[in-house]
Amino acid sequence: MKKILCIVPHRPARSPGQRFRIEQYLPFLKNNGYDIKYSFIVSEKDDKIFYSKGNYGYKLWIILKSFFKRFRDVFIAFKYDIVFIYREANFLGTTFFERLFKLSGARIIFDFDDAIWINDVSDGNQDLKWLKRPSKTADIIQLSDLVFAGNNYLAAYAKKFNQNTKVVPTTIDTAYHNEIIKDYEKKPFCIGWT
Repeated sequence: MKKILCIVPHRPARSPGQRFRIEQYLPFLKNNGYDIKYSFIVSEKDDKIFYSKGNYGYKLWIILKSFFKRFRDVFIAFKYDIVFIYREANFLGTTFFERLFKLSGARIIFDFDDAIWINDVSDGNQDLKWLKRPSKTADIIQLSDLVFAGNNYLAAYAKKFNQNTKVVPTTIDTAYHNEIIKDYEKKPFCIGWT
């Protein structure tokens, strides 16, 4: 049985990227013999504060808790065949945890679906953008055994640092969406993006 440790920022069903890049595949993987641990660092309660303006003391507490959670993950990573990292292991501008995961002996798969090497900070955290280092994306790509990029543009960036990069487009669960389409004549129909 293959064991995968999924390192993600948000709780299940919170982030569209996580839902479409990872979560929708978890039942299939589990049903096919994979043992998966899903480790996130921002709880529902913390989420409301983390993305709001101010609240710096509580945000510091969230970051401290995230360090404890990631240290816990590092201490168990050696039990896993794969450490799958979606975007980053921690919100700060360090690759400290990614480097520790690499030392675990597990193969590192890094997945990203946005141009995360460009500085983009939520409105609530503009004053703290100096704590981020988007260029760490290149460092994470370099230390990974395999990189999944959401499209050709992202893959071209990743291949500058790691040739073992594969384009894995973001997909949707067509069975779920086909059920919605069947009812489109009964309800207003909206096409959008999450």
